[in-house]
Amino acid sequence: MSDREAPAKRRAALPGMGALIGIGAGFGLVLGILLGNLVMGMLAGAAVGTVAGAVIETLRRDAAKRDG
Repeated sequence: MSDREAPAKRRAALPGMGALIGIGAGFGLVLGILLGNLVMGMLAGAAVGTVAGAVIETLRRDAAKRDG
C-alpha cells in the first residue's frame, strides 16, 4: 500500500452519514426507553447522528480534495 492509499483507506473505514443517523437513532431509542419518552429520545439521537455524519462527510470531502 502506497502513502497516498493509506489516508483513503482510513476515510473509507468511517461510517457514512446514513449509518450514523441510524446508529444515533438506535442509541436514542434505548435512551428514550430508559427515560420514558421514546419519540423524543429517537429524535434527539437522530439529530446527533445527523450532525456527526455531516461533520465526518465534510472532513472526508476536504481531505479528498486535498489529496487529489
